[in-house]
Amino acid sequence: MWFKNLKIYRFSKPFSIDIEELETHLNEKSFQPCGSTQASSFGWVPPLGNTQDNNSTQLTHTIGKTTMLCVRQEERILPSSVINDTLNEKLDTMQAETGRRPVGKHKQSIKDEVILDLLPRAFTRSKRSYAYLDQDSQFMVVDASSNNKAEELVELLRQSLGSLPVVPLKTKTLPAVLMTNWLKGNDLKDDFLIKDECELQESDDDGAILRCKRQDLSSDEIQMHLDSGKEVTKLAVNWNDTIECILQDDLAIKRLKFSDELLEQASNDGAEDAAAQFDADFNLMTGELARFIPRLIEVLGGEQSSTVKP
Repeated sequence: MWFKNLKIYRFSKPFSIDIEELETHLNEKSFQPCGSTQASSFGWVPPLGNTQDNNSTQLTHTIGKTTMLCVRQEERILPSSVINDTLNEKLDTMQAETGRRPVGKHKQSIKDEVILDLLPRAFTRSKRSYAYLDQDSQFMVVDASSNNKAEELVELLRQSLGSLPVVPLKTKTLPAVLMTNWLKGNDLKDDFLIKDECELQESDDDGAILRCKRQDLSSDEIQMHLDSGKEVTKLAVNWNDTIECILQDDLAIKRLKFSDELLEQASNDGAEDAAAQFDADFNLMTGELARFIPRLIEVLGGEQSSTVKP
């Protein structure tokens, strides 16, 4: 359950909801397995999951004012090669029978029929994505590897509640400006340590991109690229010896890792059973992020005035 990525949203106006009310809304869009001709399905599932020692059906899991949510996406695996092979067989048969090979809209109609015929026989795969609402800090944090994946979860919650006043977190200082200054040796912070990985890009959208791994980022070579006008778009950092991550220029956090000490503490706190382990992980993770996120905002000059702070 430990998040590996962060997409941070700020409530744009004060948000508060009763957990029982939230549970009722989520139930209306709970996960349902794919039907025989359904390509995918997306809905809420219990964050605690269904394990041998846990049969929770609650679609929310709350500690204090922090509530964990979980969505499950199931999709049928239907490779394009299988579709095309089956389609070509049908087209070959029709050409042999009529002397003409369907094209255009007729071909597309046949392809649609092929997909409907194949879907019930296709295997399914599923994945879960997590997010939490922090009603004290007025943040919503999504564990998603891309903006699109995060927005899918946010949109489902918006549909479930009828409205959801959240916007992506924005700061007064652009992350690229801060990271570039840090790599130039300017305005470094004691609690942020630059690691050995970064991505540099020319200011032009189509400009050259340089990716560096396992390299001394204070080297003359890196400084030369910065002097030529490249900006840092990704930077590996360590915060306070408890969090390591890749900070991106869109304020997304990738490859998030928590310290061994924190993970060990969670393991000790949650040794009783799976539910206790979930609570220990949840409590320690969100507690650490509740310190990290405001500190990150602080070094980025604070939030833009369009977002509402608690």
